This record gives sequence, structure tokens and C-alpha cells, in this order.
Amino acid sequence: MKKRGLLGFWILLLAVLGLAAASCGGDDDGGGGGGEVTALPSSSCRGLEYEGDGDPDVLVASDLPRQGGSRLQTTQMVGAMRLLLQDRGWKAGDYNVAYQDCDDATAQAAKWDSGKCSQNANAYASNEGVIAVVGTFNSGCAAIEIPVLNNAADGGMLILSPANTYGCLTEPCAGNEPEKYYPTGKRNYARVAPSDPNQGAVVAQLMGEQGVKSVYILNDKEAYGLGVAKNVKGAAEAAGIKVTGFAAYEPKSANFEALFQKIKGTNPDAVFVGGLVDENSGQLINDKVAVLGPNGGAVKLFLPDGFATDAVFQPKEGGTTKAEGAFFTVAGAPIDQYKGKGGEFAKRFQDEVLKGKPVDPYAILAVQAMDVVLNAIEKSDGTRADVIAKTFETKVDDGYIGGFSFNENGDVTGASGAVLTYSVYKGTNKLVSFKTMTPEADLIGAARKAAGG
Repeated sequence: MKKRGLLGFWILLLAVLGLAAASCGGDDDGGGGGGEVTALPSSSCRGLEYEGDGDPDVLVASDLPRQGGSRLQTTQMVGAMRLLLQDRGWKAGDYNVAYQDCDDATAQAAKWDSGKCSQNANAYASNEGVIAVVGTFNSGCAAIEIPVLNNAADGGMLILSPANTYGCLTEPCAGNEPEKYYPTGKRNYARVAPSDPNQGAVVAQLMGEQGVKSVYILNDKEAYGLGVAKNVKGAAEAAGIKVTGFAAYEPKSANFEALFQKIKGTNPDAVFVGGLVDENSGQLINDKVAVLGPNGGAVKLFLPDGFATDAVFQPKEGGTTKAEGAFFTVAGAPIDQYKGKGGEFAKRFQDEVLKGKPVDPYAILAVQAMDVVLNAIEKSDGTRADVIAKTFETKVDDGYIGGFSFNENGDVTGASGAVLTYSVYKGTNKLVSFKTMTPEADLIGAARKAAGG
């Protein structure tokens, strides 16, 4: 009886161990930790998504503001990335890839939130299944997340942005930027969007074409808003445009009439605002029009990509119908001008996912970023460090936004196609394509120098 009981015990133990091994093994060719991927917290992220065969080996998260005025853009960005994952069978070579849509905004702020960005970054770093992050949308959030992920286990974690444009995240600037974002001394961040010295140059060129001789420049005091304002100042002065004033504004102000009365006293031909659509943009634009007149009139209004969404015209999204006549700049060609892979994807995305609604330019930048991440994972040995290395070795010949590679800073270089093209839109009750522009090298240099001082 004792021998039979002992034999039964060993048979049962071997069966349990066999089941445990089967549940943890994943696919034989997966190359990663199949069955070990666990979801990120529901407090920040929607549920884990995976529609491939077997179990996921790795997890890629997107980190975007999913509340506030940017939500219209980020919803399309998530939809575009999800469609790409479906196209690729939720795989990157031999690795099965799961995805989570994570929110760095709060309802209270109605935009990205510094505490949420910090919380998210720590969640990514501590979850062993997360191999890379596509994000962020806002440069200020990136400034918080990059150093956390730079210190993550397994050699740091890749964060690849489809939208950040603040130049000092990658380029030498005043103080200890960008060194403070990379405590290990190694780069873990790259972006497919061109940095704001390029946008500053385009804005200055556009002002010149519109007959602007003088401009008053505002900024919201945040990384992106202040950075692009400095870039525009440098490029405008280099283009011979007088800057009549450079000042910060408080987005939470009840109104801005006193501010615009002050600006009126400097007699500018234009106003440029470095800020975001989420920051009381409706009230700001209403008061500009009330004090300085229509945006296409004697005092023109120029707004960067932080405002370049149809939400700026919608009062229910915090915008205003008074945004008519303003000029908007945003990286990338107009959607109807994308050729090849980008044009084909945009058409299918519009038909299959958006059901005919217009495609936001950032949706194509998002799918390009996700494509780079998946290709890097495919070529890697499955470690976070090697995904970073393979990303910096990337060379895209025919991508969704054209051809490019990354320089040692993580910025696009060797660009062709839509990568360094800027779209200019003019406001009606929506963004209407006005023209495309390419930044001039001397003005880029002047814009970059202004940010570095």
C-alpha cells in the first residue's frame, strides 16, 4: 500500500509539473517569454489586446492623452496602430505581440498630466513583458517618461514618439538638456516627427509669404509650447520679421482680454501662440478676435501643430467657431498627397475604420512609429536593449511617411517623401488644406540656436 501510494504521488507530481511547463512555454519559435505577458494596470490602460495564434511573447504599449481636446487625434492614432497589428497578424517576425492602449491624461486636467505620465512610465518599466512604448503625444510628458524608461531593467526601454516635436528632448539646448533625460548616458528615445526647429522655420516662411512684418509671440510655459515659441522667434528674426513681444500666458485664466490689449499696444501684424488645443483654446482665440480682429485680417493668427485638430473649431471640445481664418502648421503632407504605402494605408484606414471620415495626419505618423517598433522587435534578440539598438539601426526606404533613418540623437535624417514636409491649413469650420512647405536650412539653424540660448 505504501509503495502504491508513493508511486501515485510521483505520477501526480510529474503531471502537475508537465502542465506548468506547457502553460509557460509559449510557441517553440516565439523567442520570448510566451505566456508571461501580463496586462498593465486598468487605471491607465484599456484591456490587453491580442488576436494572434498562441500566447503573446511581448507587449507594446501606446502612451497618449485619451481625454481632452487631443482625443479626436489619438483615437485615430490608436485605430491606425491596431489596423497595422492586424495586418501583421499580431507578430513581429517570430515574436507574438500584444498591445495596450494607455492614457496619460486625466479627466480633471482634460490633457496630459505629469503625475499620470510618471505613473505610466514606472508601470511600463516594472512589467517584464513590456518591450517598447509608442508615445508620447506631448513633449512635456515625454520629458517625464524618457528618464524612467532609460533606467528600466534589461538595458532600458525604447520609447518611440509619433508626435513629440520639442527639440531639446534630443538636441543640445540651454542648461542640461537633453543630458538630463538620459541618466545612463545611452539613448533610448527616438521620434518619427521632425523637431520644432523645422516647424519654427516653416512658420517664419509662411509669415513672410503672408506679408507679416512684425509678430507678438505667446507661450504656455510648457516644454513644447515654450520650445516652439523660441524656435519661431529665432526663425522670424532671421527672416527679418520684428518680434514686438515674447511672453507667457496662463492657460487657466478666465479670459485673456487684458493680455491682448497689451499686445495691441505693440501694433503687431500677427500673433503666434505656442500651446495646446487642450489649454482653454476657445477662450484664448475668442479674446484674440474680440481685441485684435479676425484671424485673417490686420492681425493674423498663427498656430502650431498643438492646435492642428478639428477640435479647435468645436466648442463642446473646448474650441471655438472664431478660429476661422487662422493658419495652422503640422508635420507631414496632406493626407490626399501621401503616395505609395502611406497613401494606400490612409485610404484603407479611412474606408474600413473611419467609415469615410477624414484621416488625421498623426494617424499616419503613429502607424509609421508602430511599424518601426515591430521591425526592431523582429530583428532583435528579444531583449529591451536590443530593440533599442535595432531601432537606431533602422533605415526605411519606402515607409508610410517616406524614407528616413535615425541619427545618434534619435531624430530623423536622410529624409525623403513626406517626412520633412509641413502642411499648412487655414481654418473655416474645420482644417482646410492651404499649401505644403519645406523648411529652409538657414532658418532651421536660427530656430535651433534660439532654443539653445
